[in-house]
Amino acid sequence: MKKLSIKMKITLWYTGLIVIIMAMVLSIILASSDKILLLNIQDQLEESVKEGFRDIDYENGHLEVDNDFEYYDDGVTLLIYDKNGALLEGNVPSGFNGDTPMNKDGLQTIEQNGQEWLLYDHPYKKFNDEIWIRGVYQLNQLSSAMNTILLVTLIAFPFLIIVAATGGYSITKRAFRPVQKMIDTVSEINDGQDLSKRINLKGSNDEIHALAQTFDRMFDRLQSSFENEKQFTSDASHELRTPTSVIISQSEYALSQIDDSKEVKKSLEVILKQSQKMSSLISQLLLLARVDQQNMDHFLFERLNISELTEMIAEELTYMADKADIEIITDLEDNLFIKADQTLIMRLLMNLITNAVAYGRPGGYVKIKSYQQGNHVIGEISDNGIGISAEHINKIWDRFYRVDPSRTSTANGNTGLGLSIVKWIVSLHGGTIDVSSELDKGSTFKFRLPIGY
Repeated sequence: MKKLSIKMKITLWYTGLIVIIMAMVLSIILASSDKILLLNIQDQLEESVKEGFRDIDYENGHLEVDNDFEYYDDGVTLLIYDKNGALLEGNVPSGFNGDTPMNKDGLQTIEQNGQEWLLYDHPYKKFNDEIWIRGVYQLNQLSSAMNTILLVTLIAFPFLIIVAATGGYSITKRAFRPVQKMIDTVSEINDGQDLSKRINLKGSNDEIHALAQTFDRMFDRLQSSFENEKQFTSDASHELRTPTSVIISQSEYALSQIDDSKEVKKSLEVILKQSQKMSSLISQLLLLARVDQQNMDHFLFERLNISELTEMIAEELTYMADKADIEIITDLEDNLFIKADQTLIMRLLMNLITNAVAYGRPGGYVKIKSYQQGNHVIGEISDNGIGISAEHINKIWDRFYRVDPSRTSTANGNTGLGLSIVKWIVSLHGGTIDVSSELDKGSTFKFRLPIGY
């Protein structure tokens, strides 16, 4: 039984249930039908006898029988007797003793010559004259009818079971056809590892179609997640490969120039710089891994004065901006509080400001502005740098995306992860961020965070 398919199991259970129900129904019918038939025959017998009196007249020993009088009708034989029990009219059925004593208005069942008979006697009086009409019914006819019903039932029963089983299996198979399609599609995906395949069941809104649509949506998410993971792994490997190659080549060069302290120092400086970039990249990758795992245990949300924090970050990055000949200008409203993780907000501000410096112009500026608007703190980081063309605006939040692919992390330290981390941090704190930019005129990043009390 365990090895059978669900279709076959349902068919067997269904057929077994049908057999039980039909057997119970037929047993009830067979058990009650003889009693019902006997009651009908008794009623018919009494009615035939009483109706017979309408067609006869008896007076002064003279009997008159109309032509409409039926001596035999539907198995009932009518016999007319005088008050002494002498038969006046009618033909006694073969095997029945016509001298059987009368029983006034009583039904009696007797057995004669191996046959059962049902009798009903009723008297008719007029003045001093009396006659009797007796109805006689051979009960063997009832047994014969019951035997016929039983025989037909026994013959028809197996055919009904076969029809029920065949019909049940056909309906079950048709009902499970969408399930079979789901199995086939999942098997194709599993065998070929092709996540682009879909079940695509249409034409109904039942539970199975809803399940298939749920599977399709799950495959969409799996495919998207799988492709993002592949892309992420490829990009991370690419970003780590470049500084690793530089470190190896500089190490080999330093070993070959071991007696030249100046060359060794230059190589060590390059190695240190590349190692710091690798460390920064690994740190960002770990943060993104926590983001993907939805691990919130590493963050501490508390009441944070973002005005003071922004001022501190701006001062810290002034040296870096001065080296790029870019001025940092602040316009910060005092004592703006949010509920946030301080480390993440620091990373948010540093990523935006260093990004503005990296893509700024010598002699240019980076403006940092914050203020309250309704129940939100607004932060704006603006520059008059190279700007971003419209075709790249919606893609800058993607991981490892760079407006200019030729710019690698080795060239400017940009790994392509900064803005994707910024967007996640803003989203984590219940805020929003957008950017407006014009090529060769600069960009403005504007974020909104809920005020925390």
